[in-house]
Amino acid sequence: MIAPFLARWEGGHAPGALDDSWWFYGGQARQRPACPVVAEGLVLRGVRPGSTIIIEGQQYECAEGGDVELSFQFSGTYEITVTRWPYLDGSYTIENPPPAE
Repeated sequence: MIAPFLARWEGGHAPGALDDSWWFYGGQARQRPACPVVAEGLVLRGVRPGSTIIIEGQQYECAEGGDVELSFQFSGTYEITVTRWPYLDGSYTIENPPPAE
């Protein structure tokens, strides 16, 4: 399907395929950098300003960024995603321990 279209196309093109790990900036394709966030216990360190933190499908905007301390109502394992363009999404599994008795 693409070859017949390119045969009639008068503009430029380049062979290859780019997935969502690439972005265009300054007229060039560039690989998106890895998410810089590091999870240490219940703290996400290095969250970039303007990030969105997604906890079990619920989105939380993080306008200031920095280190984000997580707290949960219940003990258990939580799946966390941090998104901020142009970084790749960061995925983390956080264990919230039961309260000490």
